[in-house]
Amino acid sequence: MPNVKIINQNSFDYTEMFNGVMIKIPAGQSIDMEYFEANQFLAKMNSLSFDKEGRIDPRSYKMLKIEPDDEKLALEEINRSNSTDEKSSVFVCHACGKEFRTKNGLLKHIKGSHVSDMADKEARDELLDDEGV
Repeated sequence: MPNVKIINQNSFDYTEMFNGVMIKIPAGQSIDMEYFEANQFLAKMNSLSFDKEGRIDPRSYKMLKIEPDDEKLALEEINRSNSTDEKSSVFVCHACGKEFRTKNGLLKHIKGSHVSDMADKEARDELLDDEGV
C-alpha cells in the first residue's frame, strides 16, 4: 500500500501510542505512514488532558491531517490495484463450481446451462434480456 504524510498542524509536538509503537510528530512537521494505517491512526480517539485549572491542555489536541496530494495519489494507486485484481479474479459458478476468468464468461455459462434452474423469475428474465452477454 502507498505511504502518505501525516502533518501535525498543532504548535505542540504530538505523541501517541499506536499499535504498540510510540508515534511522535513534532509541531508543524510530518511523518510517513501507510495509507490505511494512517486512516486508523487519525480515526483513533484519545482522551484529552486537562491543566491545573481544569481547562483542556492544547498539547492533547489531535490536530493531524493527511497531506491531500499524498491521499489523492494513494487512492488512485488503490483504485488501479483494485481494477487489476478484478482482471485476475476467478469467477465461480455457484450451481456447478466451474471457474471462469471473466464475469462475461460466467454469465454466458449461466445463460447456457443454468438459466432454467433459476428460481428468481425477475433475475432470469433480466439475464435472458441482456444483449451484452
